[in-house]
Amino acid sequence: MKLRLTVNALLVAVLISGVGTNVAAANGLAAAEIASVSGIESSPYYRIVRTTALIHSQELVRASAWRALRSADGDAALLRYILTGMNEAKQLAEKQEARNLDFARRIAKTYTAQFSPRVHAAALEAIDKGPAVQEHFARVGFAEAKALDDAGREADEQHKQQILEVDRDFVRLLAQLDPGEQVRLAAQYALRNGGTDVDLRVFFATDWMAAAALDIDLHRMRTLEAGVKFHAVIQQLVRDAKDAEREALAASGAAAELARAVAARAWATTKERADAARQAWEDEAAACAEQARYWRTVIERAQSSSDPVWAAIAATADKNRGAWTGDGTLAGGEQQYWAGVENEAHEGYLRMTTPA
Repeated sequence: MKLRLTVNALLVAVLISGVGTNVAAANGLAAAEIASVSGIESSPYYRIVRTTALIHSQELVRASAWRALRSADGDAALLRYILTGMNEAKQLAEKQEARNLDFARRIAKTYTAQFSPRVHAAALEAIDKGPAVQEHFARVGFAEAKALDDAGREADEQHKQQILEVDRDFVRLLAQLDPGEQVRLAAQYALRNGGTDVDLRVFFATDWMAAAALDIDLHRMRTLEAGVKFHAVIQQLVRDAKDAEREALAASGAAAELARAVAARAWATTKERADAARQAWEDEAAACAEQARYWRTVIERAQSSSDPVWAAIAATADKNRGAWTGDGTLAGGEQQYWAGVENEAHEGYLRMTTPA
């Protein structure tokens, strides 16, 4: 996305692709209900589906994952979700009405009543009043309300943030080195040629944290959807390799030699794919750790300032640090899981290549 786009346009264009709040409480789904499904937690798909239900940015995708977790079909329901359910839910979530509602919910969460009262109120109204108002909010209402909030903030001389050179230097640092792409873009826009202190105040008051939340949501969508695909492909490879090994062990003579070669290739392919999945999650764990460290430095910077804007930044920064830490834990768990599958595949390969 080019820097020439305004931050408003950036937020609308990307956020409207599907973001929202956790629906576990709204749907009345308790952990005990999931645990009551026999054997559900032992399923290899359980962790990725449950995490999708908790943190995926599109409400319909989360709700579909919750239904799979609560299904009486147990592991079979989770497998269906892995193979087709997520894609079907995403197709529904990409329809305009669902996107608009997700957008309004996301904005209500990100733009607080303290610093963006008009945006917050307009988002809540859109959520409450249905598709027509939601469509208007996504198309023009958000931008109009944001402009009014920005103007009101500038008119409040008593609470107007003074932009010091150290603040400007800090934004320059974010524009170059922030680990989140959306934050970098927002900082670059605030520092653009022709920009003023007004743009920097808007950045500190709203746009920085909105862009940071967007980085989290986009990361979660990407990693969870890739994680589901890993399970869909590799678990099938595991089943195929086990079937091939059983056939090889049941065969005799020349047929057994050929069947062992087929099984060995199946295990080798499985190992290769599992290694790719392990490496991908290892990279994600490192990225999450970098983000968590970065937000710790933001908290420390905020705590050294007496400006009320920085106090609000500190609170949000701590939530962001917690989010990235939690996502890093998920990535570490998936990394370990696929390392186990990789070892299983390697052992299978050795069995099929060692002379009987």
